[in-house]
Amino acid sequence: MSVSDEHALEQLLRQITVARVRGDWMTARKFAEEAIKRAPERADLHELLGDILRQLGDKEGALACYQRARDLEPERPSAEEKFAATLLELQSFEVPDDAAPAFPKNPTVAATLSAVLPGTGQLYNEQWLKGILFCLGTLAPVGAFLQLYKSLLRSPQPFFSPSNEQIVLTGVLGIVALAMWAWNIWDAYQTAHAFGQLLRPRQGGQTSS
Repeated sequence: MSVSDEHALEQLLRQITVARVRGDWMTARKFAEEAIKRAPERADLHELLGDILRQLGDKEGALACYQRARDLEPERPSAEEKFAATLLELQSFEVPDDAAPAFPKNPTVAATLSAVLPGTGQLYNEQWLKGILFCLGTLAPVGAFLQLYKSLLRSPQPFFSPSNEQIVLTGVLGIVALAMWAWNIWDAYQTAHAFGQLLRPRQGGQTSS
């Protein structure tokens, strides 16, 4: 990339930042797409466009951007986490009549299972794909957090050294892991409750008949 192209790209990134601060997501999208045209192999730009599309409600488009970022930089944890979170957001609590299990599910049991091991509450609810995604999406940041935490303990630098950027990343991963774990418990409970609401009128109709 030439010096002029790098300068133009930096200018676009500044314009994207300004547009995002103003909440002008359509303008931010336009600049992000232009930036990708100039540097299509930069994973961070695809991830940035994914963030913008997510704000615009285009979750399918955001998912494609995060996937592209993962392809370009497989060891990019932020793109991996956003990909998993967006994929889970596409799963709705709207339950079609033919999608509910034959027997009601206990929300407390579902939540307890997910609290013990992420994803098992969804498996209990017979949501196999969602269970696998929650398991991977939660355990991945947990594993990364534990690995970084162990490396910090072995570091010769003082643990609370302001110059140690790993501390910030470890904290972020810890927050993400806790958020995913809590979300997986809430999802299992709410889905089991939704199944119960759907099955109740069915069972009532069968009893009356």
